Amino acid sequence: MDEPTLFGISKSYWDMLNGFANWFAAASSFLAAGMALYIANRSAKPSAKLSVGHRIIFGQGGAKPYPEFAVFRIVNTGDRPIRIIQLGWKVGLIRKRYAIQMHEAMQSSPLPIELSHGQEASWSIPLSARQEPWLEYFAKNLLTPNYRIGLWTLRAQAFTSVGFVFESKPEEGLLKRLKGASQKLATLDG
Repeated sequence: MDEPTLFGISKSYWDMLNGFANWFAAASSFLAAGMALYIANRSAKPSAKLSVGHRIIFGQGGAKPYPEFAVFRIVNTGDRPIRIIQLGWKVGLIRKRYAIQMHEAMQSSPLPIELSHGQEASWSIPLSARQEPWLEYFAKNLLTPNYRIGLWTLRAQAFTSVGFVFESKPEEGLLKRLKGASQKLATLDG
């Protein structure tokens, strides 16, 4: 008796093709499970955009010189809420140094603060509210002895309650002011 055919293909050939179908189904299931784990793990990490820069505050009736601030700003870009507990700085290549940044409470968001998707918070650091202006104090205590490497490696940090740290390079305007303060200190020391 002849072997049955479908579209001119024998039954034994169809059986062999069906054997490969099981292998493809198993591989597809494995890839789908891997992709689901990847997506679940990716969404578990907090995601936010941190920036820090120099700002001048103008106001009606304000007189020169206008108040100047270094302003930290963070926006939650992830799906999960994040809780920011502290602000700081990191500088250095091999021997890294860290500093905690205090802020002006009246013109800043409270700490700690919880941010859900799309929410933002900002913290202001007055540049001239102390006997020693903030720029010079910062340059002397964190950017020395080699301020060029210090400015190149300087990163602002925002710490979360679960140990995740968001980092950002300061904006050019703030870096220029810090460079000027560092050069001023270098000429005084030299």
